[in-house]
Amino acid sequence: MPYAAGDGARPVGDGTTKRGIHPNTLANLKLITPETARLNQVKGVQSRLLNIAIQEEFKLNAKAFQKIMCDLPQLNSLDVLRMAVHTALAKDNFEDAARYAGMLAEFEAPKLARIESTVTTRTENLSDEELKAIVAEEGL
Repeated sequence: MPYAAGDGARPVGDGTTKRGIHPNTLANLKLITPETARLNQVKGVQSRLLNIAIQEEFKLNAKAFQKIMCDLPQLNSLDVLRMAVHTALAKDNFEDAARYAGMLAEFEAPKLARIESTVTTRTENLSDEELKAIVAEEGL
């Protein structure tokens, strides 16, 4: 059983635990056979090829993006949202069009500023009749 901090075994001066099992024993190693070595080599080559393909695709996408941005430098974020609304409508995708239009509406017609008003009425100097009139006025 390998040494773990919570298993109650305590290291002894020679590197072994009180139970006599060192955490780095050869029994804990996996056997590497020629088959597993070949499989690991194949997996390594596949992952390297996949990484290379991903990098190449990213470079192509970045170059295409740069070309588009050089051709259309006058576009801003609102223009992109407008284009997204029109594209979604052209594809009869009304859900996306509504979502983009909602985003666009926040910038084109912002919400009115809300002003929180607090009215304080001094009641010390009011008579009972005046207080009843204020309560009736407020509908309380």
